[in-house]
Amino acid sequence: MTITRMTAAILLATVFCAARLSADDPAELTRRGVQLSTEKKFDDAAKQFDRAIEIQDQASAKTYHNKGWVRELKGDFPGALKNYEEAIRRNPKQLPSYERSGYLYYKTADYDKAVAAGEYVIKADPNNAEVIKWLPEAYKMKLLKQQEELLAKQREEERKRKEEEERRRAEEKKKAEKKDEEKAPSRVLYATWDFTLRSAYYFDGGDFKYVTTSGIPVSLPNMLYVSFMPTPSWEFDLLAGTPHLGALMPGVVAYTERFQVMYHMDKWFLGVGVLGSHYKDDFNYGKELTLHDIKVGAVLGFSDEKSTTKITAYPRYLPQDTSHSSGRTLDVGFMEFSYRYDVDKYLGYYSRISAADYYFFDHRNRVSNYYGVYELSLGLVLGKYDEATKQKFLTFTIDITERFYMLDLVNDEPYRFANGQGLFGADSRTWFKGDAFPGYFTNGHVFSVKAEEKINRYFFIYRIILFASRQFKHSLPL
Repeated sequence: MTITRMTAAILLATVFCAARLSADDPAELTRRGVQLSTEKKFDDAAKQFDRAIEIQDQASAKTYHNKGWVRELKGDFPGALKNYEEAIRRNPKQLPSYERSGYLYYKTADYDKAVAAGEYVIKADPNNAEVIKWLPEAYKMKLLKQQEELLAKQREEERKRKEEEERRRAEEKKKAEKKDEEKAPSRVLYATWDFTLRSAYYFDGGDFKYVTTSGIPVSLPNMLYVSFMPTPSWEFDLLAGTPHLGALMPGVVAYTERFQVMYHMDKWFLGVGVLGSHYKDDFNYGKELTLHDIKVGAVLGFSDEKSTTKITAYPRYLPQDTSHSSGRTLDVGFMEFSYRYDVDKYLGYYSRISAADYYFFDHRNRVSNYYGVYELSLGLVLGKYDEATKQKFLTFTIDITERFYMLDLVNDEPYRFANGQGLFGADSRTWFKGDAFPGYFTNGHVFSVKAEEKINRYFFIYRIILFASRQFKHSLPL
């Protein structure tokens, strides 16, 4: 009887253990979860599935821990950490994995993670003898690393602060410079003085000869140009000297001066000026005379970043010499249109059309002599000097000019409009006779090359070589 009861107890225990093992078998748990799902007991089914996953993760967590241990023995700390971390993910209660991963964090100087793992182990197992070997040192190194990071952060913040301060100062300086530029002109003073030496080839002699020019005070073509801008709004310029009007133009002007005052309004500018012309020669009246002429004129222009357009007019009709004058007088008219366009800071081109008329009246005999020179120029500028940016100064300018000379002597209708003098020699009496411009005399061609070079910040020199030729079209009797 006793044996029978004992046997029954053993059998009962065996059945219980078998039932327990069967209940903790992931496959059995999964089967039961499916069964519960079919019975629409979804929450209970989920619990069965979670239990199956938990049992499987706990089993695999040990496997990953063992793989990590093998990697650690081989010295592959990154590989060992990867397996320990996966073991912890699958079973967060597996303390040995925390213990080994914390140690490897410590060895690889990841002190934040080392301290976190060590604290977790000590909290769960206060008597752990392995973690206590390295955790105090990990605390110390963590503090040192935090101090270094704090100092590095402070240094970085100081560097950024200095950079920001320098940037702010640079912006303030730039704004101040821009403000100063707006208050003051970019070019206060600009001046040039050029001299011309002329040599001509004479067919009769078969050689080159120097050509003199009648001038005041020296017999040499020279022109002084000065531009003064005390403010961005006001500009004063002076042009004075003995002009060179071409090889076929006699010394109709021994000296000239032109003074202009211009007011700049954003992109537009407007000005007034006075033009003085002085004659001192004998080819008009058989004896040397000195004559003077004063004209008032106007300047209108437009300028932007790329181009400049300028119209200058000193018309002889306001004022002019009339029949009320006595003796012998000089009357001069001048008009010019110029345009310049800068493609970029190294390339530009320009065009210019000018007309200069010179009248010599003998009011006692009611006759007049006329000389005119009209020019059409096209030019290309290479490597130009940009004064604002102080860029490349070596400049080459190629210029082609077509020059028209006109002559009409001893005109007995000196005061009639369109009398063959001026306006390209237009004569109203011959307009409908097929000879609208009887005053046309001849034309010339001029090719020039100019080289301009900087000496220093304030001075530069330039050399111009001109080649001129002429072609007779229609000659009037002298």
